[in-house]
Amino acid sequence: MNPSNQTPATVNETVNGAGTAPPVEPRPDTAPKPRERDASPVRRVLPGAQDLALIGALVVLCAGFTIASPHFFTEANLINVLRSVAIIGTISAIMTLVLISGALDLSVGSIMGITGVLAAVMMSSFGLGPLTACAAALALGVVCGLLNAFCVVRLRINPIIVTIGTLALFRGIAFILTDGREIAVRDPFFDAIGFDRWLLLPVPVWVMLAVFTMAWWIAKYSVWGRTVYSVGSNPRASRLAGLPVDRARVIILAASGLAASVAGLLMLAQGGIAVPSAGTGYELQVLTAVLLGGTSLAGGEGRVARTLVGVLIIGVINNGMTLLAVPSYYQTVAGGVLLLVAVAIDQARRGAGYR
Repeated sequence: MNPSNQTPATVNETVNGAGTAPPVEPRPDTAPKPRERDASPVRRVLPGAQDLALIGALVVLCAGFTIASPHFFTEANLINVLRSVAIIGTISAIMTLVLISGALDLSVGSIMGITGVLAAVMMSSFGLGPLTACAAALALGVVCGLLNAFCVVRLRINPIIVTIGTLALFRGIAFILTDGREIAVRDPFFDAIGFDRWLLLPVPVWVMLAVFTMAWWIAKYSVWGRTVYSVGSNPRASRLAGLPVDRARVIILAASGLAASVAGLLMLAQGGIAVPSAGTGYELQVLTAVLLGGTSLAGGEGRVARTLVGVLIIGVINNGMTLLAVPSYYQTVAGGVLLLVAVAIDQARRGAGYR
C-alpha cells in the first residue's frame, strides 16, 4: 500500500511492532461546544422569541397590575419591587451558572438561614463587631458550598440528592445554634445595608446588580465561563479535552454558597431579626426565576441577563398580588404553578420530556 494513501485510522491501527505511530494530539477545535440538540418546533419559531416573550410577559404583568391597582406604578412601589427581589436575585445570578454547569443547588435557602443566624449569634453572644460577623457568615457560606461540592465531585452523588440532604442539615444546625429562638440584631452597619439608598436605589438592589454584572461578565467573556458551558453541555467530552471539570464544579458550588450567605446577610439587615427558618422556600423561587429566564435543567444553556427578567417577573407578581390583597396561600399556589410552567417551557424548548 502506498503510504500516501493511508488514512489516519490505518496509521493509528499499527499497535504491534516497532512502527507504532505516536498518539495524535487533539486539535484545538475539538474542544466540546454547547450541546446541539435537535431543534424542537418551539426552538425553530424565532431566534429571539424567548427574549421577546420574557420582556412581553413582564410588560403585560406591569400593565395589568397598573390597571388593577393605582398604587402599583408609583416610584415608591417600583423601588419596593426591586428591594423585594434583591435577595432572590443575588442567588439567582449565580444559580444560573450552577444550572449551566449541569448541577443544581437546593440548599441555598438553608444556607441563608444558617449564615444569618451565625452572624447574629456572634454579635449578640460573643460581642463581635458586624464586619467580623459578616466575614464569618460569608466564610460559612463558602464552607457549605464546598461540602456540597465534596459530595458531588468526590463521592459522586447526584447534586439534587446532595443538596436536599444538606438543606435539612444546615436548617437543623441553624435551629440548634439558636435553640429555635429569634435573635434581634440592632446595629448601624446592618441598618445602613438594609435601608440606606445610593442614587435612589436601596443598597440591597445595588448588591444584586453587582452580582448579576459579575455573573454576566463571567458567562459571556471569561475563559472560565466558557468552561462552565462546556462542562454542562458534555462533561465526558470536556474531560477528554483536558478541561478542569471537577474544579469548575467545586468553584461554582462554592460560589453558590457564597451568594446564599450574602443573601442571608441582606435578609438579616432588612428584617433586623435572625430566624433559623429564614430562607425557607427561597430555593424554589430562585429555581423558578432561573428557569423562566431560559436556563436549561439539562445544563450547557442559559443567559444571566434573562434570569434578571425572570426575577423581575416573580417580583411583579408577588407585589401585585399583595396590593390586590390576595391571600398568601394563593400566592403560594401561584408560585407552584409558575415553577411548573417554567419547567414545561424548558422541556418544550429542548424537545424533551419525561420517559
